[in-house]
Amino acid sequence: MTPRWAPDTVARSRRLLGWVGLLVGAGLLAAALATVIHRRDVIEAALEAARHPAPVQVAVLLVTVVLNIVLTALLFNVLISRYGRVGIVEMQALIAAASLLNFVPFRPGLFGRIAYHRAINDIPAAATFKVTLIGIGLSVALAGYLAAALAVSAHTPVPLWLLAGLPGPALAAAALRPAWRRVAAAALLRYLDLFVLAARYHAAFALMGTPIDHSVALAFGCLGLVVALVPFFGNGLGLREWVIGLAAPLLTPYVLELGLTADLVNRAAELLVVTGLGVIGIAWLARRRRTERHSI
Repeated sequence: MTPRWAPDTVARSRRLLGWVGLLVGAGLLAAALATVIHRRDVIEAALEAARHPAPVQVAVLLVTVVLNIVLTALLFNVLISRYGRVGIVEMQALIAAASLLNFVPFRPGLFGRIAYHRAINDIPAAATFKVTLIGIGLSVALAGYLAAALAVSAHTPVPLWLLAGLPGPALAAAALRPAWRRVAAAALLRYLDLFVLAARYHAAFALMGTPIDHSVALAFGCLGLVVALVPFFGNGLGLREWVIGLAAPLLTPYVLELGLTADLVNRAAELLVVTGLGVIGIAWLARRRRTERHSI
């Protein structure tokens, strides 16, 4: 006879996995910091460059984090419009708040969005969950395509710009068909988001005085996007730093420690922006909720 698990047992298991993910992620992050500090001699020049950052690169790093949040919100605006109406500013606030909360175990930002849409926008939980799965599927598919394009361009005469540009016209054509319009538009937004994420890595490595070319930045963007989707690691905390660090010697002339340092710089910018926008988003949503209650 197949055992039937009680709901409270499942909930406890999920919470436990969430806390394990947080602890492992924090441990990986601490290990990354310790490795960078221990090998200070290897990256001394890079650390010196980071102490005196170029204002343009700092601006690019911060602005691209903002753009990643904006594009993600627009993506969900497009997909959720099939099930209900959510204002553009409202979704921006919701995604900013969720991005901050997703650093906590078991991605409470996701479940907060589901609860919010159900209570405020009258959108069923199943619909929000379906939209989230579509967003994840698009992320994996587009990152996979771009990774394949990078591999093909590296081993054939086919230029990367041609392969990277192909999805644009294809998705635009798909958007002409009403049945595919929302998914195609969402895919275009996610694809643009990938290039913005690549620009973040380009700026992060440039801040270290260790520049990378566009193809490597795109590869790091693909890795960063996919790692952020791994369950139980809040926004890939700790895990992403090591993935980029381990990939650095394979994709660049730099050592693991430089890859770790560059993504730690990237993470610092992300935490700064996400915290600021997340707090603003939570305050905006709370104020809107209070206003609605008073108007009833």
